[in-house]
Amino acid sequence: MEFVYEKKDHQSSVIYGETVASLLKNEPLEERHILLVTNQRYYDLFSDKLIQLFNERQNLDWYICKNDTHCNNFSELEALLTFVAAFPAKEDYLLIGLGNEGVMYLSAFINQTAVLTTELWLLPLSLQALSESLTGNGLIELNHKNALSVPSLATRIVYDQTMIKKDGDRQLIDFLVFIQCGLVCSHEFLRDLYKNFTDRSRLNQQSFNGLMEPMLGYYQKDEAAIHKFGQLFETAFYTVDGGHLLSVYMKSLLGSLLQLVWSQQKNGFSFHIKNFLVWLIRLGYPIEFPEQIFVSDYVQELLTCSEEFGEASCLLDIGVLGDKEFFEAEELIQAVEEYKNLIEKIKRGQ
Repeated sequence: MEFVYEKKDHQSSVIYGETVASLLKNEPLEERHILLVTNQRYYDLFSDKLIQLFNERQNLDWYICKNDTHCNNFSELEALLTFVAAFPAKEDYLLIGLGNEGVMYLSAFINQTAVLTTELWLLPLSLQALSESLTGNGLIELNHKNALSVPSLATRIVYDQTMIKKDGDRQLIDFLVFIQCGLVCSHEFLRDLYKNFTDRSRLNQQSFNGLMEPMLGYYQKDEAAIHKFGQLFETAFYTVDGGHLLSVYMKSLLGSLLQLVWSQQKNGFSFHIKNFLVWLIRLGYPIEFPEQIFVSDYVQELLTCSEEFGEASCLLDIGVLGDKEFFEAEELIQAVEEYKNLIEKIKRGQ
């Protein structure tokens, strides 16, 4: 399947439901020099396979990043710049980013800023990485905050599901992409997720294929809003004492859930948040607010984030974004306490 993804004045061919092997089989690479940026984990898994796919006929060089989701940092950027500086500028290069979210952003940044003549392909190895490849930006972070950004959309984005390792909580983590789309873009889409993925067993068994096209459509229309929803609440978890107890993805999920509760308190729209949270628990998400984090400390970090980054979008309804709003301390305390009370009621079976 191919989806022509348009971002501002640029477009990318998003290919899914097809393997990298079948794509490369008939691809005229024109003897271009290939620079492949990937994580150590994926180099170990796929380097032999990819060398075979290129039939050993291409000049192929690898840059290996750390496995950290936030490997798009200054340290990795400096090392990658040193790596590309060794290649002659007169050649044409195919730059391929293969791996996690950090590799998507790092590859996109290098594509736009290096002196080499490059065409960018991105091969995300999770739905989370796919979602980041659709931003059309190359990003470099400093302390988990965006420090440098350039517009950069890959010519091709290839999502090969045969290369995705669905071990551990991978399905849960990837499913967050669809939940975020439902919250921000479509109540009907969220309702369909609720009906079709009723518990952890169904989540692990059901294919995501039917969700890909609507997800890409939502990202094409509202990518920035999808990514920013919950972002301030998420960022505060990186700086508050005890925030390290949450994984990267749980920070993201809790950020979205807290912004949802805050939005409903402000605008009073009809939505059964308790039922929604029960569903998330059935799917297997650990959605409790950590007891080790004091609400007052967290709210103070939220206010600090708001001073630095500005307002947060407030939902008028599920799938309907309203105006951006400034935070007020008392409202934030009420929202976090309400969220904690909802979780307690669910635990008590009320």
